[in-house]
Amino acid sequence: MENTKYYLGVDGGGSKTTAVVFNEKGEFICKACGESINYYSVGIENARKAMADIIASLSQKNFDCAVIGMSALNERASEEETNRFCKGIINSKKIIMDSDLYVALEAMDEKAECAVVISGTGSMALCRDAKGVISHAGGWGYILGDEGSGYSIGLSGIKAAIRAAEGSEEKTALTEECLRYFSIGNIYDLIDLFYDKTVSRKTTAAFAKNVIALAENGDKTADSIIRSEAKLLSGTVCALLENARKDISIGLWGGIFQYNQYYRDIFTSYLKENGFRNVKLISFTPESGAVFACYKEENIEIVDSIKNNMINTYRSQSV
Repeated sequence: MENTKYYLGVDGGGSKTTAVVFNEKGEFICKACGESINYYSVGIENARKAMADIIASLSQKNFDCAVIGMSALNERASEEETNRFCKGIINSKKIIMDSDLYVALEAMDEKAECAVVISGTGSMALCRDAKGVISHAGGWGYILGDEGSGYSIGLSGIKAAIRAAEGSEEKTALTEECLRYFSIGNIYDLIDLFYDKTVSRKTTAAFAKNVIALAENGDKTADSIIRSEAKLLSGTVCALLENARKDISIGLWGGIFQYNQYYRDIFTSYLKENGFRNVKLISFTPESGAVFACYKEENIEIVDSIKNNMINTYRSQSV
């Protein structure tokens, strides 16, 4: 196996990071998961430590090419920025850092015009046109945007719970759910939790699944939040795709899309109202897409045997 080549693919989302290693045949070698490497959110030193811990957990640590998709980025990182993050951590002949949407786009395995939408802790959309030009929308972060994301849905649910508790809006199961989720006895206890910064963005984003569950069970306030958030994110996507073909393939990824069909169906319905009907979860995971990007950098043709090896050796590991 002396001539075997190894490729590292990393998907660094807003809450967690997944790294995988494959050989040139598409055979799965190893995998490790860890904390977020978004250095705008957690700081460069914490991000580097998270990446170092992940690499340390991999059985293979030397690579011919590494592609890192990161939620901190909107486009390809400069050599200086890449070295600042990776130096002393990743031992690879070639290292590329780009957005997490870029590796998700690669995971779609589409040669023609296509787009991908991510809704996890944050949200963003990316499109590649027929000429290969990439453009993006959203991704403004939890302060300025991220509509339709876990954080935005979760925070909207918490705010609605507060308003209902104070009587400025109609009663909703969100209030009781909020007390239970944060293990508090009084809605006013949220002030200490949030303003003492005890509650992380990840924890707030995770409350989204509770909001979605209540919406699915008929809570009007929760349902209104879900529909509003889904409509805002679909508006971002439609604006990005204003000049795209209506039959463009649109891939969805991120925890909100993956694990909440109710929300996914509502979001998809808004896209369909605007003529976009070719919408589905992406075929491969984003970390696999990062490996696809490695292959392209190394001029390795991604033939069916490689894709089948990925399906047979990695998807079974992901279950």
